[in-house]
Amino acid sequence: MQKYLIFLNIYHFLELGLALNIFIATTENNHDLLTNQQQKNNSEDTFTNFSDVFNEFDVLENWSRLCNLSQTDHNDFNIVCIVEGNSSIKLTEFRNFTDRVSSNIRFDLFVTCQDGVIHFPWPFRADKLNSIYIKDCKIKDYRTELKNPLINSIPDTIKHLQMDNVTIILRMKELYDSLSRANSPITRDAECGPENAFSIIRRGTKVTFEDIEDIKENYNLYDFKTEMANYNHYFNIQKRTCLYNNLEVFEISGTEELEKNEVNKVVLTDMAENLQILNFSSNGMYDTIYKLQGWRLRFPAMEYVDFSNNNIKVIPMIRDYGMTVKKTTSVGIIDIRRNNISTLTKGMIDSFSTHEFVKVDISENPFLCECGIIEVMEYLSTKSMPKAYDYLGSLECANPLNVRGRHLSSLSFQELNCNQETVINFPLIVISIIVIALFVIILLTIYFRNLIKVILFTRLNINFACQFRKHKNEEKDYDAFIAYSEKDVDWVIRTALPKLESEESGKACRICLHHRDFIIGYTIADNIFNSVENSHHTVLIVSEEFLKSDWCMMEFRTALWKSLHDKGPYLIIVLKDTVTMENIDPDLKSCLNSYTYLKIGDVLFWDKLKYAISFRHNTKQRN
Repeated sequence: MQKYLIFLNIYHFLELGLALNIFIATTENNHDLLTNQQQKNNSEDTFTNFSDVFNEFDVLENWSRLCNLSQTDHNDFNIVCIVEGNSSIKLTEFRNFTDRVSSNIRFDLFVTCQDGVIHFPWPFRADKLNSIYIKDCKIKDYRTELKNPLINSIPDTIKHLQMDNVTIILRMKELYDSLSRANSPITRDAECGPENAFSIIRRGTKVTFEDIEDIKENYNLYDFKTEMANYNHYFNIQKRTCLYNNLEVFEISGTEELEKNEVNKVVLTDMAENLQILNFSSNGMYDTIYKLQGWRLRFPAMEYVDFSNNNIKVIPMIRDYGMTVKKTTSVGIIDIRRNNISTLTKGMIDSFSTHEFVKVDISENPFLCECGIIEVMEYLSTKSMPKAYDYLGSLECANPLNVRGRHLSSLSFQELNCNQETVINFPLIVISIIVIALFVIILLTIYFRNLIKVILFTRLNINFACQFRKHKNEEKDYDAFIAYSEKDVDWVIRTALPKLESEESGKACRICLHHRDFIIGYTIADNIFNSVENSHHTVLIVSEEFLKSDWCMMEFRTALWKSLHDKGPYLIIVLKDTVTMENIDPDLKSCLNSYTYLKIGDVLFWDKLKYAISFRHNTKQRN
C-alpha cells in the first residue's frame, strides 16, 4: 500500500506546467537538433517561392498525408492536421521544413487527433511557427528537449498556444533519470515556454504512463521519495522570472490536480503586466484566491479572474484598488461561481459595498438558508450597494430541500421554522447573557480578567473604554504586517489568513504579507520598512527557519525599532516551533524575556492574536 501511495503522488508532481517541466534530453535528440541547426546555418537552397513551399511540404510523407496546407494571406499559411488511429506526426520533421522557409513566412498549425499520437517536445519550438492548437491528442516525447541548450537557438515565434483535452504520455524510467539529475538545470525557454505569446491556454490536460505494468513489477528500482525532495529543492533555489510582455490571456483549467509550485510561479514570480484574463477554473483549488488579493497591484491591466467550479469555501476581504492603469477601462470581475460557499455574511456585504471598480460574483453557490440568513438579507436591504451587486438579491438556496431554488430575499421565518419572537427578542437574550457574564467577571476578575477581555472583544466586539492608546492613533493601511519564513508560508496562507481576515472571531483584520503586498520595483529592504511603517503591528511567526533567515531578522529589527520609537505595544511575537534559546539572536532573546508572547496551541490562541492585532482600532487619547 505504501508503494502505490507514493506512486500516485507522482501524478500531482507531473501536472503540465510552464515552470515545472524537468526531464532529461536524450543524446539522440540533442544530436538531431545539432544536425538540423547546422543544416539550417549551412543551407544554400532556402526556398522563397510559394509554390516551392507546397512542393517541399509534399516531401514530408506523414505530414502531407495527414495534413492540409493552405495559403491564407500573402505570407501566411494554415496547416490543418487530423491524426487518426496508428498514425503520427513529429515536430522535428516540421522543424526541418520551416528551417528552409523564407523568414517572412508564418505558419498557423491546427492538430486534431482521433486516437492518434503526435511527437511534440515542449516548448514546441519551430522557426516561423506563429500559433499552435492541439486538441484530443496523445503527446509523446513531451519532455525530451527540456535540458537541450540548442533549443535556445530556435527563435521564439509562437504568439498563440492552446491545448484542449491533451494527454501527455511518459515513460517512468526516463522521468526517474531526469529527477536523479535535478541539479542539471532545464533551459529558460523550456521553463518559460513561449514568452512572446499573447495567449497561453491549456484545458483538460492529463498525464499517464505507457509502462505502468513495468512500474508495478520494478517499483523498488525507483527511490521517488528522495528524488522528489531533490526536485523541490532544485525548484526553490532556481526561481527564474519569466517575462511575458505580450501575454493577455493565461488559462490552466480542467486539471485534476494543479501543482502548487506552478500557481505560485505565475501569480507571485513571473512578470505579465499586460495580462487581462487569468483562468484557474475547474482545478479543485481552494486557497489560491488568497494569493491574488493584490491582483491589480501585480497585474495592473487585469479585467477578469476566473476561479469558478473549484472548492473555495471562504473568500477573503477583496479590496478595490481602482483603475490602476489607463489601459484598464472596465470593472474587474472576480468569478467565484459554482464553488462551495454556503453562507452570505454581513462582512461580505460590507466588503462588496465599498467596490467601485471590481465585482465579485458568488452566484450559483450552494447557500444554506437558515434563520440567520433573513437577518443578513434585511441588513443587505439597508445598505447602499453598487449596481453590479444587484444580483445578491437573486441568490438561490441549495439547502434545506423545502426551500431549494428559492431566492434568499423571498424567505420568511415560517418557511424556515424560525420562532419570530425569539429572533425579535434576541437583543434581550444577549443583554441577559452579558449581565450574567459581567457577574462572573466580577467574581473571577483577579484570575481571568485578561482572558475575559479577549473573549468579550473577539466574540462580542466589546472593548473597555479606559484602554485607549497613550498617543494619537494614526490611520494605517494595514492592521498587521506578518513576518515569516518561506517554510511557514503554507501555514500562514492556509491557516492564519482565513482566521484573521474573516469575521469568525471578531472584526476582520487587514493583513500585509510580503508574498502579496510588497510593491514591485522597490528593494526588499524598502518594502520591509514601508510595510512596518504602514501597519499598526508587526507579528513575528518565530520558528527555527525564521531564525536562520537574514530577511526575517531584518523584519524583526525594523519592527523592534518601531516599537521602541513609538513606545507602544507594536511588536507581537508568536512561537510556531520549539525554539532553542542558546542559538537565538540576543535582541530577540531579550524580547522573549521582556515581552508576553503567544504559542500556537495556546488556549484561545486565535482570539488572543486577533485581540492583540485589533486593539489599536481605538482612536481616543488618555487625558
